Amino acid sequence: MDYQAFYQQLKNKDIQRLYLFEGEEEYGKESALQALRQALLQGPMAMMNETVLTKPADSELIALCETLPIMEDRRLVIVRDSHHLGGRAQAQKEEDGEEQEEPASRGDSLTPYMDRLPDFLCLVFFVRGKANGARRLYKMIKALGGIVSFDQLDQERLTRWVQKEFQACQLQADRQVCEHLIFACGRELMLLKREVAKVAAYAQGQGRVSRADVDAIASLSVEYRVFDLADKVSAGQAGQALPLLRDMLQGGEQRLMLLALLQRHYRQLLITRVLMDERAPQATIASQAGVPPFVVRRLQQAARGYDTQQLREAYSLCIQQEFLVKSGQLAEEGSLEQLVLRLIHLQHVAGERQHA
Repeated sequence: MDYQAFYQQLKNKDIQRLYLFEGEEEYGKESALQALRQALLQGPMAMMNETVLTKPADSELIALCETLPIMEDRRLVIVRDSHHLGGRAQAQKEEDGEEQEEPASRGDSLTPYMDRLPDFLCLVFFVRGKANGARRLYKMIKALGGIVSFDQLDQERLTRWVQKEFQACQLQADRQVCEHLIFACGRELMLLKREVAKVAAYAQGQGRVSRADVDAIASLSVEYRVFDLADKVSAGQAGQALPLLRDMLQGGEQRLMLLALLQRHYRQLLITRVLMDERAPQATIASQAGVPPFVVRRLQQAARGYDTQQLREAYSLCIQQEFLVKSGQLAEEGSLEQLVLRLIHLQHVAGERQHA
């Protein structure tokens, strides 16, 4: 089930005996767990009827599951990072074909126990990221209908979520401002919640949040800063591009990572230019370039400064520079600055051709 179906269960007071919370949205999982606590344990002995374990032994967990609640109808047991649901090392073994499921030699007494859970119990397995779907315990929980997926929200729902967070701070924020915050800071809810709080504190008393408020106080993601850098490069603004690049490098960003992000940006510009020439709609450009729809306008604006061949050349420059560095033919030190200057020169040439 998705998280919306889970919340509907809470609303209907139809709480299952078994759940597995998985997915990339960590804040969503933590919020759902808190909502489950509030729905399940409401009496004065609530704290006595909740147990949180990390990687417990099967015998320890089963014993706790059999323990009766104290002056309550239900008992909540939370298991974080169960070894039965796999970790990075285990996942790598399975990818290499070394192990496909829980070996019998481990004496897995937990999985068969899942369909014998007492009625008073609510057992929640909480994993970081995605659980290992090849494991016996995962398959059992899935068969019992206990998987709850917390995937990242799509753009529409994420925008509405940010608006509601600002409203909780007695501030209004229009769609464009919320989209800008998401684009500038990233899509992870826990991070966005912190950034909303910072921007709301900065804008308190104004009644409404502006884009300038976001730019003034929010912690901008490296992806956004590279997008901003590429905007300045594609505009031929060396006096702004180079100081921005220097600030990122002095802030600890790695040249190769910035090089890869710059290469991705020029790939997006090339895709945008090709599709613009074909008069494709913005939705198609967004899908092919892998960006939110509102970002397409910025890509289109930058792509208009080039023709398709010039963007192919710019993208090839990025690929070539990365190859030269990774193959050891070019020192990493200064390689990114060199690429930025070559891209700015290419933009100037493109501009001269357009005005010729």
